[in-house]
Amino acid sequence: MSVDKEGEAQRERTAKAFRHAELEIDDLWMHYFSIGGDAGALEIEAYLHGSYMLRPIQRDLLDHAIYELGNSHGD
Repeated sequence: MSVDKEGEAQRERTAKAFRHAELEIDDLWMHYFSIGGDAGALEIEAYLHGSYMLRPIQRDLLDHAIYELGNSHGD
């Protein structure tokens, strides 16, 4: 079994950004889903806790959702 070091590094950055933004999983999932994400809320939560790996495009969409929501919470 190979380890996706780049994917794992992205997951760690994403989880840190999620914690820093103080978002709720449900809010994050709704926004992620609204911009084209296709993973379920449980998959997103598992990903953020390090027990599931999303496909690269889904990781990027999740990062984008966190960025957008984090910026809107700062207003």
